[in-house]
Amino acid sequence: MKKKKNIEDFLSDEEFVRWVKNPDPELDIFWLKWLQLYPEQRDVLMKSREIILSMKFKTHAVKATVEEQSLDHILSMNSIIKTPRKKDKTSTSFIFLKVAAIVIVLLSSTYLVNDYLSTPIKIPPQAKVSDIIKKNPNGRQSKIRLPDGSIVWLNAGSALSYPSVFTDTERVVSLDGQAFFEVVEDTVRPFRVNSLGLTTTALGTSFDVNAYSDQNKEVKISLVSGKISIENKSLKTENITYPGEQLIYSIKDQKSSIRSFDLKEVIAWKEQILYFKNASLSEVIQKLERWYGVEIQLKNRPSKNWNLTGEFKKQKLKRVLDRLSFIEDFNYKIKGKIIEFKF
Repeated sequence: MKKKKNIEDFLSDEEFVRWVKNPDPELDIFWLKWLQLYPEQRDVLMKSREIILSMKFKTHAVKATVEEQSLDHILSMNSIIKTPRKKDKTSTSFIFLKVAAIVIVLLSSTYLVNDYLSTPIKIPPQAKVSDIIKKNPNGRQSKIRLPDGSIVWLNAGSALSYPSVFTDTERVVSLDGQAFFEVVEDTVRPFRVNSLGLTTTALGTSFDVNAYSDQNKEVKISLVSGKISIENKSLKTENITYPGEQLIYSIKDQKSSIRSFDLKEVIAWKEQILYFKNASLSEVIQKLERWYGVEIQLKNRPSKNWNLTGEFKKQKLKRVLDRLSFIEDFNYKIKGKIIEFKF
């Protein structure tokens, strides 16, 4: 749908002229959608339509009954003129009345046609596009299909917001938390993810965004395939063109860096694998709380720093805690959704 600059653009558009002359449901939908995309051109569109309508009545076909009556009058008039008669005031007046009657009939039918065609169509008000919000509490993950067919894996403790219908120029979603995106390629409509002040733009690719607002420390954006660009008000545009690269943005310092990343560490959660790599105690607690929807409390502190590496695929919480307590030498107690660690 191209934007029209002026009335001449509308008048030279065959589809627009066809819609004005012979509207049908398909064309109505098309031009309604066009108006939703360019609401500022509503007045120009209506003026262009009025011009076409004002021209149309000149060539509008007169109804068959009116045409037949007019023709009969004309033929009758011709026969009167061709028949040799003595000219008198009565015959002249009669001919004049017939001609006047024909003119009145034609003018009346023309007026009715023009009045009908000039009646403005009722263009429905712009349809409001509603936003859809998907929220996962701690302990739950989900898979979402967006209006364009793109797939999003939404991690626990995360929220994704997107319109019920994308526009014709771009596809924009907002994320708080972590999600993995498989974006359907569309060179006309870029795909954008807004997350904690950063905007990630892709045409057709797959990438992971880790941007939990409650962490309030950093955002990690990891490219798995294709290419992406990342920007915000204080950050120059960063382009990531090589899969396996990750941008880390410090919210506090408003600085970014690009480095390589461990693919398994970044997307294991998507395959329902709880994965730790050189994780500290606080990182383990944070991930366990999100993964299982629990709260972990410490009775005391460990004597050494944690540097935990391990993975658990679709394991119940108790089994994971059994293994962790064996590795790091601590006791635990489960009280509903509260877990106590004692070192």
